[in-house]
Amino acid sequence: MNAILSFIPRLFSLRAVILVLAVVFALMGDQLALVGWADRALFSIFGVPDGSDPSTIVPQEAFGPAMADRGLSEPLWSDMAVTAGLAIAALYLVLAIPAMGAAVSLPVTLLLGGSLVVIQAALMFYHNVWVPFGVVLTLLVVGYVVMLFWLQPRKHIRVLTDNVRDARLKLAKVFLQQGHTDEALEALDRCPDCESEIELRYDVAIQQERKRQYDKAVSTYRSIQERKKGFRDTAARLSALEKLAPDNSLVQGGSFDNTRTLLMPEPSVSRPTLGRYEIEREIGRGAMGVVYLGKDPKIARTVAIKTLSYQAFDDGQLQDLKERFFREAEAAGRLSHPAIVTVYDGEFGRSGRLLPLPRVLDIVARVADALAYAHSQKIVHRDIKPGNIIFNPDSGDIKITDFGIAKISDDSRTRTGAVMGSPLYMSPEQLKGQKVTGASDIYSLGVTLYKLVSGETPYQGDTLANLTYQILNKRPRSVREFNPDLPNGVVRLINKAIQREPDKRFASAATMAEAVRRLAVREAGQEVS
Repeated sequence: MNAILSFIPRLFSLRAVILVLAVVFALMGDQLALVGWADRALFSIFGVPDGSDPSTIVPQEAFGPAMADRGLSEPLWSDMAVTAGLAIAALYLVLAIPAMGAAVSLPVTLLLGGSLVVIQAALMFYHNVWVPFGVVLTLLVVGYVVMLFWLQPRKHIRVLTDNVRDARLKLAKVFLQQGHTDEALEALDRCPDCESEIELRYDVAIQQERKRQYDKAVSTYRSIQERKKGFRDTAARLSALEKLAPDNSLVQGGSFDNTRTLLMPEPSVSRPTLGRYEIEREIGRGAMGVVYLGKDPKIARTVAIKTLSYQAFDDGQLQDLKERFFREAEAAGRLSHPAIVTVYDGEFGRSGRLLPLPRVLDIVARVADALAYAHSQKIVHRDIKPGNIIFNPDSGDIKITDFGIAKISDDSRTRTGAVMGSPLYMSPEQLKGQKVTGASDIYSLGVTLYKLVSGETPYQGDTLANLTYQILNKRPRSVREFNPDLPNGVVRLINKAIQREPDKRFASAATMAEAVRRLAVREAGQEVS
């Protein structure tokens, strides 16, 4: 259906005019003055009797007698040759010229027209035969002029189509990097077909496999097969997925019972994942959940993953159940012993639970120092946020965690185009998938400071696409909207750190640390350690 709809506007384009002209010339060419003029002009150049003026076009009524005087006759195969010439010329005009473009097609058209003139002259002089190739020559000239009017808007349409394709592919990549496979497919559905679109759709299907969304993966693989049969191992994966749950509809990724062992698919299907961790096998189970052996593929670390089933509880009990689960993690996180698993997860800077400003400035200054060291070692963190800063209020110690997506800036294997990190804290250049430097961490630290002194972030969006658009195009909300009592120096420091252009931020993390310490001395009368 889509193919039919896309063909309709082409049917009524200027190229259709060329085809209509070819048919009209074939049926009524000898009755059209313009077409007859072309033949008579050729005859006046090559076939006039001796003593006649070749610059004078032979009149229509004198054309037949003039041919007879010259001893020329029209062969039986003349109509067939002209019809074939018109067909070839029409196909050249509607198919070859769009592919070649105006610049290349002009000399080719002149060459074809010149060839017709040479053929006509050869037939006249050596065989006393006249074939009315003027109709074909007229179609070439008129058709080329018509195609020039078609090529110019088509060039703009092609540019716009390429822009739409690039924008859709980038948006789909952002969604896929953030794990939003449905949104990524929606972006691809409106993307003009191309090889990159099919490859990205394949990556979405792999992600759906890993999330155990096998029914969605089957649908995605089928859409790939419709677009390009035999693409990579799509057929094999599709066959394996269709055999995965023959007695039941394919497993829903978000509805499995955590007290049952995850179905481990055959090798041709990607391993299931929980979060970013790949599941290897079950290693234990309890009354409320299952523990799996997993692997963090980003840093090749083996982990144990505890899952908790909500299905045995009423909706009214879920909140208490979740609190108990996280209290267990919090209790484990307070213990530090070689024989006890340590859980690191902490967050501060919520509205109503803000740390004192001197303490916040102290934390930010020391984080900036740590980033300056990391940058000196050619490492960019790429995910600075309050949740990745561990703070001990008793000792005042801080730790930066989660270097799982850190970028080694001199690693030749690292490429631009990958979007990784937490969107609320990501720099504009990181959201665009461009090359990130230490300036990106400075931006994220500036947003972190904004969060720690206000409980909010500079941008908010109800969807990832909306949030991305705001960060790339809108001015940030003033931190004074949430904390009117902030000193001017803090506001200026935040505004400088979260500038949209990297070169307008602090020159380095060390420079930012120095600026924070000067601010602490000036505003709070207390030097940060």
